[in-house]
Amino acid sequence: MLPALVFVAIVAAFGGVAYLFRVRARQARVRAVGALARRVGFTFSDTDVDHIVDMPFALFSKGDGRRVELVISGVHDGVPMRIFDYWYYDESGGRGGRSRTYHPFTCALATIPAACPRLRLGHEDFLTRLGDHLGLGDVELEYDDFNRRFRVKCDDQKFAFSLLDGKMMQWLLGADHFNSVEVDGPWVLLVEPKLDPARWLDLGSWLDQFYRQIPPVVYSTYPPR
Repeated sequence: MLPALVFVAIVAAFGGVAYLFRVRARQARVRAVGALARRVGFTFSDTDVDHIVDMPFALFSKGDGRRVELVISGVHDGVPMRIFDYWYYDESGGRGGRSRTYHPFTCALATIPAACPRLRLGHEDFLTRLGDHLGLGDVELEYDDFNRRFRVKCDDQKFAFSLLDGKMMQWLLGADHFNSVEVDGPWVLLVEPKLDPARWLDLGSWLDQFYRQIPPVVYSTYPPR
């Protein structure tokens, strides 16, 4: 009986230390993000006061639960922008009880003066190439190198060709260090694996450059509503 009690006590102690570590890590992250916001003149909220998580992006529909938190908002090089942490979890269960697998990201959301159809840009891999054979093909563009590296899903093929012209595709081929990009209406969402706050402005710089690559025909064909 005594060894069992000792084992339980050890497990509880390790659990307590792990919980304390998580609490302190989150407090440090909150302080770092708040300090970044003050340094660049952005506002900061540790909760999703603007309900970003309810926006119509594919990423925000994944999993069994999800949350946006630690949001900084402002204007980066003339582009209205928010940068924030986002996570979702998948829940599974069996005889041993239920468990959750978490998927953390850092995202940047920019607003542009256009009403764009929905478009998703991600990296090509084995599963997406398999999907092509299952009737789930991408929009195929004129650059073979681009088609091999990326997958494009879009409600409007004309918009995909307008946005992803030769100049934009060349730029993306040299700036492909992202998880995914989604465009919907006036919003562009850039998604990365969870980043240290010291690197958050890299996302702002990427979106600023993306904005400057958008062909003028996008604004004339899809003006803001």
